[in-house]
Amino acid sequence: MYLGEILAKNYFEVKSNDSIGFSLDKMNELHTTQLPVVNGKDFLGLIAEDHLLASHDEDLQLSSLMVSLRFVYLYEYQHAYDALQYMSAHQLDVLPILDKENYYLGVVTLRDLLSSINETMSNREPGAIIVLELGKNDVSFSHIAHIFESENVRILHAAVRDVPNTTKIEMTIKVDKQNISTVVASLWRFDYVVKATFNDGSQDSDIKERYDILMNYLNL
Repeated sequence: MYLGEILAKNYFEVKSNDSIGFSLDKMNELHTTQLPVVNGKDFLGLIAEDHLLASHDEDLQLSSLMVSLRFVYLYEYQHAYDALQYMSAHQLDVLPILDKENYYLGVVTLRDLLSSINETMSNREPGAIIVLELGKNDVSFSHIAHIFESENVRILHAAVRDVPNTTKIEMTIKVDKQNISTVVASLWRFDYVVKATFNDGSQDSDIKERYDILMNYLNL
């Protein structure tokens, strides 16, 4: 999902000749700690609440704090994942978005960003989650996908992360069904380690479920 598709509907920008008091009121209204300072289509930078509060005169214009502005932004054609990484690294509530001509378009808020990523990851669709533990050199997504396809289970989303201080990785897979007992059994059959399952409709613990699956597999 491109950032230009998830721009906030509210107007978050302030102008350089707006007062510090006006900007603080707007932050309070929009429940944010940052606002983009914009003159026309030109993005001048991001002002933070801390710098506004440090001023002892709320009647001063924002132009008096230009040295405090942060020139952080992304472009409308970049992906939501880029924004998530950027906002986390820079601790942003709002992220200014520019077009390819470097003109200001609007902002992406953290709430809208999380909502778009939730949609990208198919989290709005019902289905179970399977977490596999794999060796870094043992990953064959095509083989794993074939196991799911053979059990008539469709993969909606997959993500991989390193397990700290190990040579292992975790692969988290979202599927389109909640009844995943057969696919989990197949994964065990091919010596994949099923670390956890979620949203599979079972009232039992993951440990008991994995034990039952293993017992069923041994009885095949």
